Amino acid sequence: MLKEFNSLIDRGTFKYKEHSNNEKLVLLMWVYTNKFDEDGFLTNFKARLIARGDLYKTEEETYAATLVA
Repeated sequence: MLKEFNSLIDRGTFKYKEHSNNEKLVLLMWVYTNKFDEDGFLTNFKARLIARGDLYKTEEETYAATLVA
């Protein structure tokens, strides 16, 4: 987690800021991935920090186009 967090800060993805009451916060979530070899032993693991954009409402409805065969 620390490696991912430091990488995001080094790339300038976000910065620390004091929170004021009239600003909305972006909620974050950690996602963990484990990699195993063919014998089932843990070989690698990763942590990713993602923004929870699915929790916010928009003014208009958006729909994805779908094909019907």
